[in-house]
Amino acid sequence: MPGSARRPAAAPGRLPAVFFVTLGFIQAIWPLTMDLYLPSFPQIERELATAPSLVQFTLTGAFIGMAAGQLVAGPLSDRIGRIRPLLAALAVYTVASVGCALAPSIEVLIGVRVAQGIGASATAVIILAIVRDRAEGPVMVKLLARLQLINGVFVVASPALGAQLLGVTDWRGLFWLLVVYGAVMLVAAATVLGRGLPRPATGARAGATGRAEMDGGDTAATDTAATGAPAVPGARLIDDYRALLGDRRYRAAVGAGALQWAAMMSYMASSAFLFQGVFGLDELQYAIVFGGHGALMIAGAQISARLAGRVDITVVARVGAVVLFGTALVLLAGQLWLPGLGLLVFLLPLFAFTTTFGVISPTLQSTALADHGSRAGAAASLIGATNMISGAVASPLVGLFGVATTVPAATVMTIASGASALVLVLGFRTRRRWR
Repeated sequence: MPGSARRPAAAPGRLPAVFFVTLGFIQAIWPLTMDLYLPSFPQIERELATAPSLVQFTLTGAFIGMAAGQLVAGPLSDRIGRIRPLLAALAVYTVASVGCALAPSIEVLIGVRVAQGIGASATAVIILAIVRDRAEGPVMVKLLARLQLINGVFVVASPALGAQLLGVTDWRGLFWLLVVYGAVMLVAAATVLGRGLPRPATGARAGATGRAEMDGGDTAATDTAATGAPAVPGARLIDDYRALLGDRRYRAAVGAGALQWAAMMSYMASSAFLFQGVFGLDELQYAIVFGGHGALMIAGAQISARLAGRVDITVVARVGAVVLFGTALVLLAGQLWLPGLGLLVFLLPLFAFTTTFGVISPTLQSTALADHGSRAGAAASLIGATNMISGAVASPLVGLFGVATTVPAATVMTIASGASALVLVLGFRTRRRWR
């Protein structure tokens, strides 16, 4: 019938360019939210008359919000489709960003950062689920690496942009910029993604969800038709999480990723105080150094994409984790025994650490999602939630031990990355070869 033909979905593993770029820019809300205001930490400390550890708790608040939000957004997107939870979360994010810009005290700022994190949560988990809907194996690794390329550009640019904007505005102005970005992404999600997500390539339930959403229908009805009885959301959610946590490879990939994330966030949360306070860099110099860190993370992700399908994925993860631990050990040793060499002895192992982190990250995400296409939202939500919880713990930890030297940050990075290597060595006892 005229007008009834369904627009053909993209081939499995492929997404329309505009659609994919929109996913990348929406997912970039996360690095913007975390990194744009990092150069303003000393300014927030002065204006709100607070302590460095409490300023770092504004990061912790966002992590807590993202962890809680992802545990809801992921399974909900399995149930009702990807778009509606994403739009709701972007609306919450935009309103919460207004609250951040108007916060009169550090306590209020921490509180609204929790709400901002809840809003940002869906941008991470749902986009991961969309990628899993469309691809698996080496193709999924490559798609995740390309998304990380977009993310990495924002990681590189955000601190530099924040530092430049601090020349014409204050830290509140940075949050007003996030208000504008959130509103633009809300419109983009509604117009570009709202036309209908491509049909998922794998997973019976994921396929049903995608088809129902493309048709504008209710996925609950699809579940009923598929099973012969109405689905019970709470029972299915428990079953999903039980299946995920019963998978040893999933547990290993998620646990190792969370520990690596804790190591990275222990550096990122203290970086403004370390580079500006310990090493004496100004805001722009700090942003340039931080941007170099982001550029190397991008490079690592693209190395991961090149290795996909050529090298055993578990070898990449395990060797990468050991190398990550080694670079953290070198970093700690340099800070303990060669502090007189200054910034150089801190930057060289740190940049090696960052590059290795970029290589491992898409590999661990792909491994965790590989066998769970029918519950991709729930699987992605646990990945995101554990990362956010580990970041929430690590972010203020360095501040509590002090930011007068680099040793506390290097110590936390070494312990967390060492634990991650141990988890992968014990958890990945069998190989998964994707060709």
